[in-house]
Amino acid sequence: MISVNPLTRTAPPLGRDHELRTVRHLLEAARSGHSGGLLVTGAPGAGRTALLEHAGDEARDFTVLRARAAPGEGRLPLAGLHQLLRPALPYLPRLPSTQRETLTRALDTGTPGEAFPLANAALGLFAEVAAESPLLICVDDFHLLDPPSQKAVAFAARRLTHDGAVVLLSAREGDPDRLTGIPVLRLRPLPEKAVLSLLIEAAGAEELAEPVAAELATAAEGNPRAALELLEGTGPEQRSGALALDRPPRSRGELTDSFAAALARLPEATRLSLVKIAAEPHGPLLDEAEHDLLEPARRAGLIVEERDRVVFTHPLARSAGYHRAAPAERRSAHSALAHAHEADHDTGRAAWHRALAGSTPDERVAAALQEEAHRTVERDGHSPASLLHEHAARLTPDPVLRGLRLTDAARSAWLSGDPNRARRVLEHVRSDHADLLRAEIDLRSSVAIDASERLGSTADRLARSDPGAALRVLLQAGEASCLSGDHERFFATAERARTLMAGALAAGDTNGDGTGVDHPWNRLVLDYMTGKAAMFQGRHREGAVLLGRAEDTADLLGDPQALVLGGIAGLLRGDHVRTRALAGRAAAVARRTGALTLLPQALEFLTYAEMWFGRLSLAEESASEGLRTALESGQDNCASHHRGALAFVAAIRGEEDTCREHAGTASAMAGEHDVGLPAGLAAWALALLDLGAGRGAEAAMRLRALARSGPGSGHAAVRLLITPHLVEASVRGGVTVRVQGAVETFASWAEATGQDTARAQVMRCRGLLHEGEAANAYFESALDLHASGYCDFEEARTRLLYGGHLRRSRHPGLAREHLYTAVDVFDRLGAVPWARQAREELRAARGSTAVREDSGVELLSPQQLRIARHVAGGATNREVAARLFLSTRTVDHHLRNIYSKLGIRSRVELSRLVGQ
Repeated sequence: MISVNPLTRTAPPLGRDHELRTVRHLLEAARSGHSGGLLVTGAPGAGRTALLEHAGDEARDFTVLRARAAPGEGRLPLAGLHQLLRPALPYLPRLPSTQRETLTRALDTGTPGEAFPLANAALGLFAEVAAESPLLICVDDFHLLDPPSQKAVAFAARRLTHDGAVVLLSAREGDPDRLTGIPVLRLRPLPEKAVLSLLIEAAGAEELAEPVAAELATAAEGNPRAALELLEGTGPEQRSGALALDRPPRSRGELTDSFAAALARLPEATRLSLVKIAAEPHGPLLDEAEHDLLEPARRAGLIVEERDRVVFTHPLARSAGYHRAAPAERRSAHSALAHAHEADHDTGRAAWHRALAGSTPDERVAAALQEEAHRTVERDGHSPASLLHEHAARLTPDPVLRGLRLTDAARSAWLSGDPNRARRVLEHVRSDHADLLRAEIDLRSSVAIDASERLGSTADRLARSDPGAALRVLLQAGEASCLSGDHERFFATAERARTLMAGALAAGDTNGDGTGVDHPWNRLVLDYMTGKAAMFQGRHREGAVLLGRAEDTADLLGDPQALVLGGIAGLLRGDHVRTRALAGRAAAVARRTGALTLLPQALEFLTYAEMWFGRLSLAEESASEGLRTALESGQDNCASHHRGALAFVAAIRGEEDTCREHAGTASAMAGEHDVGLPAGLAAWALALLDLGAGRGAEAAMRLRALARSGPGSGHAAVRLLITPHLVEASVRGGVTVRVQGAVETFASWAEATGQDTARAQVMRCRGLLHEGEAANAYFESALDLHASGYCDFEEARTRLLYGGHLRRSRHPGLAREHLYTAVDVFDRLGAVPWARQAREELRAARGSTAVREDSGVELLSPQQLRIARHVAGGATNREVAARLFLSTRTVDHHLRNIYSKLGIRSRVELSRLVGQ
């Protein structure tokens, strides 16, 4: 039996599941004695050969006859049939003598004779082979077979019906007429995911940056062979992302060579026009004379017209058309395109082609490219802008200016979420600005304090020549110190920033046009740094004023980096409404401009704002996206923040395993990189988990340790904001913790911010620390403040704690009023452990949750339930409206719906169902 060596089997073609199933069904049918044929078509490189080879591997129990046409043998009569039938010649004696003689004579002499006798003899031989075992006939590149062989194979393919045979043929698109009647399977372009997998597999151990793989996959247009030859055309630095890919990407391989040979046979004028199309497929429309010049390329099947544009039929034809042209021909094409774009007033594309048309450095062209790079950010994002910056640098004669432009290329690469490319571009630059970017990357991805150390000397060097740049260096140094939790170092850095700007302004270092040291960005940075320092040092009113100013400036600038700083400023002054607005806007701008590095930073502070409001689903959504984009852009430290936030959300929901997993990962990474803020968040989340589970003593011990934490394990903002939890845990857990100083500090901050929810938390802390009527007064003050706040979760926690206090003070009726509301809010927010605590308090206060479940009260919305309880307690509709800040008409409407849902008609019946 003729079969395939198992050692030569190939892997299944990627992304061809449907096609593989089709072939597999044909093989299964043949094993049952049925026959079938299939013509596989597709563009060169689409995978026709791979599909036929895999079919042979699948047919291990078949006799397999193969033929692969060669262009040179297409003029040799019966060369294809000879290749196909040669392994089956031992079956010739089984044929009738006439068929045997016809086939023998034809194959020996290459003289086909009459078509029918030869085709019939070939059919007979196939049938004899199939009689012994299932038969697979594979003919690759059928269109290249000699005509007599084509006729014989097509004849047999249509007549093998119940012989247990499968005929698989492959041909280029536009199959020969003689194959009419044979089912056609067209190989369509692969999905991008499959092409990416193919590229990664082909690269093997060699580094292939994700953005590079994505660009190659796009250029391949779903053609697997094109993807592999484009990969082969890249160098190591291009694969790693250190150097930009050519435009179009260069390819190398057998199929590229075949397209190059076809192009070389065209008239010179046609070929030169194709270089222009290859340089920019969607360039200016061609005139009538140029269309006429392209006719030979159309006849050769190299180009087609799509929507009034001329495009190559194959991505490798485009690559060969461009890169196999002489350098002078390419420069001429780019020069012509530059003129055409200038005539259309498209200065951006004109600058790009003008740059490629030159062979020597040219500052005029480089400057135009640089300007286009800045415009490109808003239109297309940072990734293409990085390429423009890099090309501008290549054309820049001045080495200092070249370094600045390379740094811009690296910064755009970093902002686009490609830190590896950014680092490799920076390898060619030695400057203070490059050091600043290196430190910024390290700040987000490695040991934060190391970045702070390196940046100090850089700021000193820049202070005299460029105070604005020196301020940006100090900002990054301060952020590194603050992230690590080394606040003394941050305070010193903020003071350096203040002194630097004061000196520059005193020296008159201002340009008067908004570009000097009084530029809004510089004012934002100075207000942000000095405001944060004031906050952390306890000068809360001063800090609130400075940070409020920073928020306003960030809002005015609208740049995502500025908006992120504004969001942090809002968070520090308790302005969570403004934080949400600024961080949300920063995320939107980052997405639009492709600033993927800034996106997880913006989402970090958007998450904190959503958590403050108790919007757990939105917080989880933002943190999950932030974690994914942080990991994709190599920002491990930022990823730790998002893990800490996810641990916090899980703690509120009572999802213990999830909380511990995220907190553990965040703590491990924070410890490795010596960053205190995510370490503090993780510890806080675990304490909150304990507090929700009723482990008050454990929570108090965790929070006490966190309140005393130093650099690398905590953060000033965390130490401040844990105060309400620390007080609650120490009181409920019976642990002696000195909290009075922390409460007074928190109170000072809350008063400076003017935020009612923060002030309500202060009153709640004081209520917990007092007894009797004094405690009642503090709790009532807290609830009054909550009424004008925005945080339902914190208000519900206050009601839970107040309800517990009232129950222990022997006021169960009043306790139940607050506890019922707390249960509703916790249920709505998904805060399971807190809802459980509230229900336990209700039972202790002789309240009943079961009666509500049996009576239909569970059908009421939270707002309807609040109204029902007030009415059941004897309040009039007008009184209810006043208490809940609603109109009387709204209360009337809700009450009618309540009666309808509960099937009752009077206040008396309502009182029986939900009364105290």
